[in-house]
Amino acid sequence: MIYENIPQDLKALKQWCVYRSYYDAEKNKHKKIIVSPVTSKFAKSNEPDTWADFESARRYCQRNRYDGLVFALGSGMTFIDLDHAIDKDTGVLLSTEAQELLQIFTDTYAETSLSGTGIHILVYGELPPDALKRNDHKGIEMYSKHRFVCMTGNLLSDTTEIKDYSDIVAKVNEEYVGKKKETIIVRSDCTHTDAELIDKIRSSRISARFDRLYSGNFDGAMSHSSADFALCSILAWWTQDVSQIDRIFRSSGLFRAKWDTARGSSTYGQITIENAINALNSAYTPRQRVVRLTTGAEM
Repeated sequence: MIYENIPQDLKALKQWCVYRSYYDAEKNKHKKIIVSPVTSKFAKSNEPDTWADFESARRYCQRNRYDGLVFALGSGMTFIDLDHAIDKDTGVLLSTEAQELLQIFTDTYAETSLSGTGIHILVYGELPPDALKRNDHKGIEMYSKHRFVCMTGNLLSDTTEIKDYSDIVAKVNEEYVGKKKETIIVRSDCTHTDAELIDKIRSSRISARFDRLYSGNFDGAMSHSSADFALCSILAWWTQDVSQIDRIFRSSGLFRAKWDTARGSSTYGQITIENAINALNSAYTPRQRVVRLTTGAEM
């Protein structure tokens, strides 16, 4: 990591953690673990208490022999990540999208990724809440929050400044990542009791995930709030009855006092359920029972 090339705007923020890469033989790919210089445990991209200032993170990284620093997105910025966009030996840009995006964002900070084949671009300006975040076909991702960026300092740009592109970042996102298609979901009241619905979920393909969340178990990479949303999302697919989702959640191992804490005119629990329902792209439709009528001759 070339520390001196990291933008001063980023160095001034208390949004830094460290990473260590490792090879996952089972999946035949390199992965990274993100660690907090504050707690020495897994860092969370949505928990600022696990982030440190730049110098503290740098010292922690060097002292404990980590591989480098990561920046936690926020502070009104958008991160553009292009995969397999550059030949690391020749520096030749391999995709039309990479050439165009570097032209569009010509005077802001850009660097090569850890692999040397990807491109990172940072700009000021946030994505709309409903913006798509990734296009796997094009190998392009765009994020404004809840994401770590493994910084390299291997400059592609002629500047280490971050420019404000608030006026076009949403338009660029739609053009290069895509636009969400409106999905019309027919919602109906669930005819199952709470116990029947739980049994039905447990007989489905997501039974293992449901049981882990329902019992209150979630892995270290997931925050408690993320687990709350995940369980509500499962329940919301099966029933859009807010009262039923609330009852079942309260019977789960995830339930805690925070569920009823005020959030303006609503509560944390009500908002979590509402967000889960609003995020649906599809919903459970009970199978219709088909009764075949026969004539006397067929009997």
